[in-house]
Amino acid sequence: MKKLFVLMMLVVLGLFLSACGGVKFNESKGELVIGLECEYSPFNWTETTKSETNVEIYGQSGLYAEGYDIQIARRVADSLGLKLVVKKIAWEGLIPALQSGDIDAIIAGMSPTEERKESINFSNPYYRSEHVVIVKDGGRFANATRFADFAGANVIGQKGTAYEDLASQLATRAGANAQAPLGTVPLIISSILADSTDVTVVEKPVALGVCASNPSLKWIKLEEAFEVDEADVVVSIGVRKVDTNLLDRINDALASISDADREALMLNAVNASAE
Repeated sequence: MKKLFVLMMLVVLGLFLSACGGVKFNESKGELVIGLECEYSPFNWTETTKSETNVEIYGQSGLYAEGYDIQIARRVADSLGLKLVVKKIAWEGLIPALQSGDIDAIIAGMSPTEERKESINFSNPYYRSEHVVIVKDGGRFANATRFADFAGANVIGQKGTAYEDLASQLATRAGANAQAPLGTVPLIISSILADSTDVTVVEKPVALGVCASNPSLKWIKLEEAFEVDEADVVVSIGVRKVDTNLLDRINDALASISDADREALMLNAVNASAE
């Protein structure tokens, strides 16, 4: 009976350790499985036609992931000598998917905030940006240059991202109305186009892509700066706490991509997302 009890305790302990982050990257499978929304242009989006640069979305025949994140992911996977596998996962499900072992890394335009660092590790940044606002071109707030110019506006951000916090900051400093955040940038843009929302806050590359695709919108860099942490102006690759070796190798791969190449990749992504 004692032996049986010990065996049972070992099984329970093994399950407990697995649940607490014991899942590790298995290189022998020959794949690097990443997760992203496929709805965050120009960092990532979904296409229905195969091209030389996009990657088929796992489990979704005929759908392909494209964007800046995908091009960075391809270079990282090539550097590691692994096949890139892309899974489309809702934003709020990315970290749980990583921790459960469903994916090996998050490459989704994610900022390495202190809160996220409590549960996962992050690579060195693979892009640095700045925050701007998007409004209707020719609308009430089209000539805004300062926070005070948005007094009375309806302001919205993307749920669970820095955009939500920055939208709240804008609303507070402007004396505006902070609306309930939405799950994706496309939903937010639809709300602005429908005149249900007046303004949102996004990173400049996102604004460039959105406004190129929607001529009735414009982006503005305000004369006043948002109060942001360093983590809110960069994006990094997320990995499990236990995968320190994978993190080191990802950082080595990123180091081989020059700043000029990164800017060229982003410019290509912005232009492609507007087509």
